Amino acid sequence: MSKPTVAILADFPVFEVDPMQPRPRGHYAIWLSALFDSLKTQDEYNIHWVTLCKHLPDARHIIAGGQHFHLLPRARKKLGLYSLYVYDRFHVAQALKQIHPDLVHAWGTEDCYALCGKDFAGRKLLSIQGLLRTYMQRARMSTFERHHSLYEIPAIKAYRHITTESPWAAEQALALAPGRVVHHLEYAVEERFFDMQRHPSETPTVLFGGTNTPVKNIPTLVRAFSDPRLAHVTLRLAGPEPNDFPQGLPNNITALGRISRDDMVREMASVWCLVHPSLADTGPTVAKEARVMGLPVILSTACGSKQHIVEGKSGYIIDPLDTEQLIRAVLSVTASRETSIGMGRFGQEQCRRALCSETMRERLLEIYRERLAEQ
Repeated sequence: MSKPTVAILADFPVFEVDPMQPRPRGHYAIWLSALFDSLKTQDEYNIHWVTLCKHLPDARHIIAGGQHFHLLPRARKKLGLYSLYVYDRFHVAQALKQIHPDLVHAWGTEDCYALCGKDFAGRKLLSIQGLLRTYMQRARMSTFERHHSLYEIPAIKAYRHITTESPWAAEQALALAPGRVVHHLEYAVEERFFDMQRHPSETPTVLFGGTNTPVKNIPTLVRAFSDPRLAHVTLRLAGPEPNDFPQGLPNNITALGRISRDDMVREMASVWCLVHPSLADTGPTVAKEARVMGLPVILSTACGSKQHIVEGKSGYIIDPLDTEQLIRAVLSVTASRETSIGMGRFGQEQCRRALCSETMRERLLEIYRERLAEQ
């Protein structure tokens, strides 16, 4: 009996399998790299990844790790945005005709992959990464994101089954598209965070990791660390550039700019805690990485990943706009190096089990079995 075929439509970091493709400078779906590695050992399904590449003139087919990669040329994103991604959807549809999948798994609504999967007539599954409509309710978004968000609700409604990485993300997705069947699927953390040991600095230091966009709520961080009570605590902003703050920053805040993944790991190993006061985030990966490494985390109520924090034990969950609450949380976590180390260790092993690639793979294969068993 032949194995079922699953086609995964996703913005896979193709430099992992094609050295001719450039490594992304900024954020990319690192959990897809972890999933690719973990799927190398499964023998239940034929796995075909379908990814659009802007630097690719012609389609390519690569086999790596026992999995097929269909790399397709894509139109400029702005052109796709105003044409319902007709060029990209055509190329994905042609690839699916060749693959003949038993199940199509589309990953993310922030690009065209959910729309491409929407066109498939057979069994399908959608994994939520971010939710632009929800983010827009809470912060100003770019023109591109605002326009693309118009496609989000129709795309989600085309799928009866969706996966989300957090209960918060599930609530938001159901608010946008009621009646979906939601499956919880933790997105795995990169292996290097399991291997790195913490070496907290001598003086209290706190890290933020993310882009300088309104939804990340960096002004609240700056206000909090401008308070004299936190003058002895250093805040390091990984992502925001120094020129993002024309009025300057207090002496205890440093904007590191965009840093490499290796540098980010080193930063996390040396700080006392991670802080992420986002106004909306389906499941901040950086918070998961911190918990796997053994860092306490201060996270906002408007974020996913809260399931990996025990209030007052391994971090704090705060109102994203309550500066006083944020100050108190930072003071508590940075009371001493021993406090930081003890809070980071609390529940760490449970987080490591939940967020490893093997757990993600087994849960995803279980969801595939359920979908394919349906009549």
